[in-house]
Amino acid sequence: MNRLFSVLCGLSAVLNASGQIIPRPLEERPRAGEFGIAPGSFAAVPRDHSKRFIEALNQAGAAVKAAPEDAPCAIQFLAENTLPDNYPIPQGEGYVIRITPDVINVHAATPAGHFYGLQSVCQIIESAPKADADGQPVKITCRDIIDAPRFAWRGYMLDESRHFTGVDGVKRLLDGMARFKLNRLHWHLTDSPGWRIEIKKYPELTRVGGKGSETDQSPNAPVQFYTQDQIREIVAYAKARAITVIPEIDMPGHADAAVIAYPEHDGGGYVQKGNPKKWPRFTFNPAKKETLAFLDDILTEVAALFPDAGVIHFGGDEVHFGWGKWKSLPEVRDLMKKENFKELAEVESWFNRRMAGTIHKLGFKTGGWDEIVSRDLPKDQTIVWWWRHDKPDVLKNALKAGYPVILAPRRPCYFDFVQSDNHKDGRRWGGFNPLPDVYQFPKSLNLTAEDEKNVLGIQACMWTETMPSQKRRDFMTWPRLIALAEAAWTAEPRKDYPDFESRLKPQLEWLKEHGIGSYDPFADSPEVTSQDKGREYLDKPE
Repeated sequence: MNRLFSVLCGLSAVLNASGQIIPRPLEERPRAGEFGIAPGSFAAVPRDHSKRFIEALNQAGAAVKAAPEDAPCAIQFLAENTLPDNYPIPQGEGYVIRITPDVINVHAATPAGHFYGLQSVCQIIESAPKADADGQPVKITCRDIIDAPRFAWRGYMLDESRHFTGVDGVKRLLDGMARFKLNRLHWHLTDSPGWRIEIKKYPELTRVGGKGSETDQSPNAPVQFYTQDQIREIVAYAKARAITVIPEIDMPGHADAAVIAYPEHDGGGYVQKGNPKKWPRFTFNPAKKETLAFLDDILTEVAALFPDAGVIHFGGDEVHFGWGKWKSLPEVRDLMKKENFKELAEVESWFNRRMAGTIHKLGFKTGGWDEIVSRDLPKDQTIVWWWRHDKPDVLKNALKAGYPVILAPRRPCYFDFVQSDNHKDGRRWGGFNPLPDVYQFPKSLNLTAEDEKNVLGIQACMWTETMPSQKRRDFMTWPRLIALAEAAWTAEPRKDYPDFESRLKPQLEWLKEHGIGSYDPFADSPEVTSQDKGREYLDKPE
């Protein structure tokens, strides 16, 4: 009877302590007993990342040191083939944690698997009760955790064109993403308001195109962009945290900033009613050979800066807004005559295939927003971002045609939408995007098993029209991005929103401690609006 009571108590402790992990793991198995990590204990960590792993464990409260050869260890990161026979072998980003009365073992087949195991171990240590007396060990309830992600692509898109973030802000974002096992930063670096990536061959792109923002088009507006050295720094910082950075270079639409810098590539645009500055130079000339060579040169430099991206996103959305002038362009007229095109959509398709060819020759797949589904691009070299939530047929057509798809619909994945009904600043479209809706996604799509074979994953998108300050960007991002992280990682049967809320509360404090602001849905914290010009929550200089 006493043994049964002990086992039941152990199970209760597992559910309480391991319940702090976000995203929620695939499977948890109780063990009897507990393990104590005494200060000064050794940890055997991956050699290439020794300093980073030890720092993370110590920040969580473990007080460990890197182990010398053959030293007895409190925590060990081991290969996948060191597991006992009664465990599934982890693959890819998966991992197995075994907490016994003697040791914590983290088994994985890849660096990413070890990194995600580290995040879970850190959260377990943080949530463990701490002894009052100095020198006492941190007590961890014994258990096994078997974990792997539901989706391979778990992403966040940051729009830098409309309002610029800067190196420190991006690094803080990456730190938060890494903690919650997100693995793709989709970096929207060019658009009509500003060009934010240095291209050596065309310096005017940043000197002229990088000036100003969505809310500051004044003559004295600052020039803001990332140098190529800063790009490399951020890409390396992300890689060390198991995050791949995906660049987006918009074409043939959303091109005003580039065309202002190099007007010889102007393809015309459209003017918003009552606002003549938006956006008369919306497109590149889609048929001019010099423009195509210009874009080839840009993509070549971009490819060199993001060698591990696997895909270059070239936009391809909303181009019809710029069709007005195309028929008057001699190069377009010549192309239509030569190819026997009857519609401008055929010109756009021709342009997309032409530029996708450049991307493929550089060794990358082509990514684009869901308009490219109708542009006849090769399915084995193209990734589609479905964004138009009001066009479910576009998603169905993409999946039926066999395109790999990233799910990033405006609802519930656009974080420029308000997150509470009492918030006034932000978008609505027949509703808004509260935390529960983000968490439950993509259940509402009723994807079949066959559909899900072509779904690479899900992604949140932060469009920054109304995000002039870091304080507001943080407020609109967190904690919804934590909900999306669990939605992307955790298998549908394991998702539980009330349980998620209980695990979320301590993570808000972690965000604050790491200089990342957040909306507090439990306290309904005051709305941070687009009028707030504050740069940081903690007032740290950049």
